[in-house]
Amino acid sequence: MKTGRWLTWIGSVILFLTGIGHGAKLAQLQGMIQASGLKAPLDGIVRACWLTFSGEMVAIAVIATVASGIERGGRIVLICAATMILNGALLFHYLGLFIGVYATLAVALLFLAGGLLQGKQTA
Repeated sequence: MKTGRWLTWIGSVILFLTGIGHGAKLAQLQGMIQASGLKAPLDGIVRACWLTFSGEMVAIAVIATVASGIERGGRIVLICAATMILNGALLFHYLGLFIGVYATLAVALLFLAGGLLQGKQTA
């Protein structure tokens, strides 16, 4: 397997596992919602956003993995990298530096490198 595809695959595995782990923490989030006294409809919005973000991470991981295996798929991997950069910027803006920002940045850099290398290898 070529280097670009390996980098994309590594980023996808990290992102997939992060998405699964994020979604698995829903019960912990529900405890925090109850402890904070957050009421409807905001409690539902928070849960929906939490699970949507988890699903997005899993979906982007799958899309990047599939794209890395096709001819000219590097462009799609670069779109996944851009998505991760935007996610990281939003996380940083609203939550500050924490492990999620670092993980998002790491995946974005792996996708960026993988997409660029794959684009060069197919050219």
